[in-house]
Amino acid sequence: MKEETISLGELFSILKRSKWLIVTLAIIAALIAFLISSFVISPTYEASTQVLVAPKETQNNMIDSSQVQSSVALVNTYRVIIQSPAILEAVQQNVIGAPENISNLITVNSEQNSQVINIKVQHTNPVLATDIANEISTVFAEEVSELMSGVDNVKVLSDASVPMYPVSPNIILNTAIATVLGLMIGVAIAFLKVVLDRRIKTEQDVENILELPVLGSIPVIDKVEMMKQRQANVKGDQVHV
Repeated sequence: MKEETISLGELFSILKRSKWLIVTLAIIAALIAFLISSFVISPTYEASTQVLVAPKETQNNMIDSSQVQSSVALVNTYRVIIQSPAILEAVQQNVIGAPENISNLITVNSEQNSQVINIKVQHTNPVLATDIANEISTVFAEEVSELMSGVDNVKVLSDASVPMYPVSPNIILNTAIATVLGLMIGVAIAFLKVVLDRRIKTEQDVENILELPVLGSIPVIDKVEMMKQRQANVKGDQVHV
């Protein structure tokens, strides 16, 4: 069997013939994603607070560079402590309505070589997310001295405020992604219909599929034209009679 190839013109022809299928699938996918993002998925809010790992000042109110480096080195340790049961269990007891799995709600990170630790809490209730974030920073600042044997170099840099807008779901992004996926599925279906269709429709199909030369062809006559021709022949016969 000869190797089948599709020219660029044929590709555009396939897309043109299936344009309504492709557009319909894209619209349906976009509509489903919009409805799910708007009415099914609960919006999630994020509250964030910051704590500062500050080096101790000397008697001359000067900060030693070695102390700064020591504070930076402690940041990774403090990040682990913040997410430890010693802190989170106290937060859970202090915040009314706090869930048991607080560790799944928080994200603790810091910039490279930074003394600032960012604490972020995500929850479907914006007020509860704010209360948990603030309580984590407060409890951590109070308990770190005991946990680190007298080390007292943590200060709350900024309190969390109640977020006004959710961080997820992103309705516009989800709808755009669904639209693209719908277009891709439509294009795939359009090409599959052509590839899987093994019916012989043209002389070229006979040569490609059966590998036989075409000796002749019967033209397709429209039914309306055929009826007109028959009526004309009948009238002609009546005139000759």
